[in-house]
Amino acid sequence: GYSNSDMVLVANGGLGSAFDELELNRNLCEHYGVRIAGVIINKVLHEKYDQTKKYMSKALMQAWDIPLLGCIPDRPFLGCPALADLENLFNTKLVCGEEHRYRHYYPSDINLVTTSLTRFLENLREKPSRTLYICHVTRDDLILGFLSEFQRRNKLNNLEFQAALLICGRDKKYEITQEVYDMIKSVEDAPIMMVGVPTHTAMAMIHSYTPKLHIDDANRVDKAVEHYEPYIDFDELLRRVES
Repeated sequence: GYSNSDMVLVANGGLGSAFDELELNRNLCEHYGVRIAGVIINKVLHEKYDQTKKYMSKALMQAWDIPLLGCIPDRPFLGCPALADLENLFNTKLVCGEEHRYRHYYPSDINLVTTSLTRFLENLREKPSRTLYICHVTRDDLILGFLSEFQRRNKLNNLEFQAALLICGRDKKYEITQEVYDMIKSVEDAPIMMVGVPTHTAMAMIHSYTPKLHIDDANRVDKAVEHYEPYIDFDELLRRVES
């Protein structure tokens, strides 16, 4: 059973919503005889950090006699999807460039391409190197342009090209030509993924997606530990669970 168990409740920042969420889960713990060791408030906006920490510390002790074990400021990188996350989201695999599966992309650096090839090539050279581009499967010109720029940039040792390409198109309605597919496969280290949904659907799915920590994503795991550890009172947590 659950009795004699200790639990830490975690809620995302936002004073009213966090407290309501905690109240719901506290009632469940009480119903099943689970003791709450403390509370951690996650993803707190930097400008509201001091206010949230002060309010939640006082409110939790006054209402439930439960300590605030940690108040964690938001760090957007931890919520940025890696290509491996997009493989899971779209139930697909990278066509090539598998060695870049754990490369992360900020949502603000995701770019839907509907322009001419000339403008796309300008974007490839002007936008941040680590940009995730999305295009429709019928745009052979954009796909070949991406492959060409990838090869060109890789020859310039001082300009590592970290862009990736998501090729979208509804399954069974649109298909990539065999010739273009063969060219994609010939550039082995270019991170390219094919997704069986329309471009606007892919954009919406990515922006509403919350990636999870994965043990193989060593960079994000290390960054998460480095970020969270200073803000959590582990001594108080141990004292609560051992008492």
